Amino acid sequence: MAQVVERPLWEREVPGSSPGAPMFTMTTHLTRTCVFNQFHTAAEPAEESFSGGIKTVTSGVFRTPFPFDKLVLSANFRTATDGCLLLEVQVCVGEKWSEFYKLGLLSGKFKTSFPAQQDAFGHVETDELVLSAAAQAYRYRLKFYGDAELLLLAVSGVRAPFVYDEKTAAHVPVKPNIQQVPVLSQMEQDPAHKRRICSPCSLYMALNALGYVVPLQQILPRVFDQTADVYGNWLFNIAAASEFGAEAFFRRFASLAELEEFVTPDSLVMASIAFKKDELPGAPLEKTSGHLVVVRGYEKNKILVADPAAPTAASVLRSYNAAAFANVWLNHKQGAAYVVRRK
Repeated sequence: MAQVVERPLWEREVPGSSPGAPMFTMTTHLTRTCVFNQFHTAAEPAEESFSGGIKTVTSGVFRTPFPFDKLVLSANFRTATDGCLLLEVQVCVGEKWSEFYKLGLLSGKFKTSFPAQQDAFGHVETDELVLSAAAQAYRYRLKFYGDAELLLLAVSGVRAPFVYDEKTAAHVPVKPNIQQVPVLSQMEQDPAHKRRICSPCSLYMALNALGYVVPLQQILPRVFDQTADVYGNWLFNIAAASEFGAEAFFRRFASLAELEEFVTPDSLVMASIAFKKDELPGAPLEKTSGHLVVVRGYEKNKILVADPAAPTAASVLRSYNAAAFANVWLNHKQGAAYVVRRK
C-alpha cells in the first residue's frame, strides 16, 4: 500500500477558497527570531470577485517562520475620488481558521477602524490583531470600492512567545549617522488635542525632512480615526503618508542595528515607545503607555530622536541612551514602528 503523506496545514484548502488555488510560503529573514516582516504585491491574490460595486481579492495562505500572536497590516493606496479600501486578515491556529478581522477602512475622505471585534481566537486593538493563542499562518482579504488602488501592502508579526535579546537588541551601528529633521512640538499646538498628536507630529517632521512640504493642519484630518477617536492609528498615519506622495509601511524591528538600513537621507523611522518613570532618562514625558518619536540617527551609544513631546520646538532634538531606548521600544513595544521614505 502506498504511504499516505498528510499535507501540511498551510497547504490545505482554506474555508471559502477554490480547489487548487495557489498557496504561498513566506520568505523572510529567519535570523530575526522575535518578529517577521513581509511585503505583498497586487499580483499575489489567489481569488478575485466582483459584486455590488465592490471588488474583493483574497490571498493564498502564508505560513510564518514561527508561531505569532500579534499581526499588523498596513497599506499604501490611492484614489482620485472617494474610493475605499478595506483591510481584512484571517489566521490559522492549530487546525482551525478564524473569521476575517477588519483592520481598517481607508478612503480619500475619511479613515476608520471598527467597533470591538473579539472571539475565541483573539481581538483587534484599534490597528493590531492580538491573538489568544499562537497562529501559524494567515491570509489577507482586500475590498475595493470605486477607483481605490493598492500600491503597497505590508504584514508584520510578533513571535509567540516573544523573546527579547537585550545584548543583540541594543547594538548600535558603528558608523555615526545624523539626519536633519525640522522640529515641531506637539505641546505648542492646540490645547484641545496637543497631548494626543505625537504620531501626526512625528509624521509631519518625517515628511518635511524628506521633501514633502505638508502643514500639520493637513495631516491631522487625514490620520484621525473616527471610531477610536485617536490620531495615533498606525495604519492611518501610514496611509496618509502615501497620500502625500511618500512610501510608508509598518515594520517590527528586532535590533537597533537595523536602523542603519532605514535611517537615511531618504528614509526615517517613527518608533513606538512605552516606559515607566526613570526608564528613559532625558525624556520630556515622565511615563507613557504609548508615544511616537522620529529616529533621526545614532552615534556611539546614543539614539538621536526628534521627540514631539518636548515642551518647545527648541528642545525637540534629543539623544537617548541606546540600551534604555532599545528597552522602551524593542522590548516594551516589540519593535513597533512605521517607516516613511522618499519614492
